[in-house]
Amino acid sequence: MHKSHNDDIGFQVQQISHLVKQLQNERLVKEDLSISHMNVMFVLYEEDRVNQSHIQNNLGIKASSLSKLIDILIQKGLVTRESPAGDARSKIICLTDLGKEKQSQLYNVRDELEKQLTEHLSEAETKQLAKMLSQVKRNIVKE
Repeated sequence: MHKSHNDDIGFQVQQISHLVKQLQNERLVKEDLSISHMNVMFVLYEEDRVNQSHIQNNLGIKASSLSKLIDILIQKGLVTRESPAGDARSKIICLTDLGKEKQSQLYNVRDELEKQLTEHLSEAETKQLAKMLSQVKRNIVKE
């Protein structure tokens, strides 16, 4: 006998992912950003002035998808795209002053969701969950 679809770990992860994205996007409406935009910003908050391929590798998305996200962030005045001297193919992405000003707001959005997700978990359970999810991700990626 097969286990219930609702007990399937892959299905549970998919459902949680969908719900988390939905909640994040609802919270980001006031910032006029999506979760995908926020993820790009978080990479830049950790290390500003990075090559576009660094962001792509960090987020695990296609170059064309990232390029569209960056184009929107440029339109919103949050980042710039520069070509280093002598290398027109390489693109460096930098935060603008406005992008830097958004940092605390975006971290607050993330922290609020994290608090909701772990509301009935102890600190030890939260750390254990993060550790297990990291291991699950490594099992999938296996570089």
